[in-house]
Amino acid sequence: MQDAKVVPIQSDEAVTGPEYQRRCIEAGKRYLANVDGILNEIKSLRKESDALGLVPQRSVDLMEQAGVFRALTPRRFGGLEIDPASFFEGIMNIAAADPSAAWIGGQLTVHAFEIALLDDRLQQEFWITGPDTRASSAYAPLGKWEKVDGGFLLNGTWAFSSGVDHAQWVILGGGMFNFVVPKSDFRIVPGSWDVQGLRGTGSKSVSLDNVFVPEYRVHSLHNALNDINPGLEFNTSALYRLSWLGMFTSTMANSAIGLTLGMLDEFITQTKTRQSKLGTGMSVATNPFMHQKLASVLTRVQGVKKRHLENWRAFFDLACRGEAPSDLERVRVKYEAADAAGTCFEAIADIWPYVGAAVIASSNPLCGMYHDLIAMRNHGSAARDNSAVMYMKILFDLPRPEVTNMMTLGYYK
Repeated sequence: MQDAKVVPIQSDEAVTGPEYQRRCIEAGKRYLANVDGILNEIKSLRKESDALGLVPQRSVDLMEQAGVFRALTPRRFGGLEIDPASFFEGIMNIAAADPSAAWIGGQLTVHAFEIALLDDRLQQEFWITGPDTRASSAYAPLGKWEKVDGGFLLNGTWAFSSGVDHAQWVILGGGMFNFVVPKSDFRIVPGSWDVQGLRGTGSKSVSLDNVFVPEYRVHSLHNALNDINPGLEFNTSALYRLSWLGMFTSTMANSAIGLTLGMLDEFITQTKTRQSKLGTGMSVATNPFMHQKLASVLTRVQGVKKRHLENWRAFFDLACRGEAPSDLERVRVKYEAADAAGTCFEAIADIWPYVGAAVIASSNPLCGMYHDLIAMRNHGSAARDNSAVMYMKILFDLPRPEVTNMMTLGYYK
């Protein structure tokens, strides 16, 4: 990883408007081309992800070379600052090759967006090791924290920190605060990730003992609520005017959509040569009932992909014009991201009766991919019912809850 070099930005360089938007989209096209170039090798390493219980270093290196981890890093630190739809589409494409690689690619990178909103002292520390510096997260407030002079004292264990083995920092949740902690101050808990789905994400627990976190390394969700994130003084580009929480909750959907499209490609490949074992020897590809299901499934999954990317193209367009979506539009997009995961899971369930008995073999790619999709469907940001309630409360102008954590913050930001 290279040392960070602050990129000189011309004082008259556009940070909003059509020129900035065009530059981000062009950078996004180059990023997508780079991602396309690594997909075959990423796919060849998918079994290794599951065997190791973490994404292999080679896959991480490939994603770094393609620009995945610097996609949302500010340009002043050597980042790409691409448009969110391009970033999301790249993660979808990686998910079809290796869902675990896509999962940590999305999760680790979207945290750079949060870092860009925080105190400049933290940003300077964070990106001193280069624009590909990575933070994992464990936002569920499972550990303990207390306010002390000049900051907070952290103790305990936080779970489900995806990609932590490949991260230099971790962001830990605590009520109305997110604490940013360097790797030197926490330990990864051995044996804390023994799962069947998304095994390669290595979403292990981290443990801290009397770790002091200075205030400038703390993200106050009160600040997020009131639009006073200090990093915006330095990162003035339109990209960082988007909702950080919206970006985070939409990231999961990218992996679910890409994985599902990859599963459907695998299903089609297998079906082209598979014959019925019910004594007929008939080609499964000629089954008219399967045709009806597959046509419906393909349309639904391609539909949520298109909707998801168009939502974020529209949001970025608003940001570049100096505008912001309404509260109703924000929660609609959050609901539709959660709905995407649900739709993908239901679509695969509809086609599953036609995959054949051989799918239970561990060697069949569809077997492992199905477990991965189950895991994605149970992620917190895939909670379709909760997102629907949030959506409908704003639609019907019903009382919203007091902001006490990241979940309730979603009603407002």
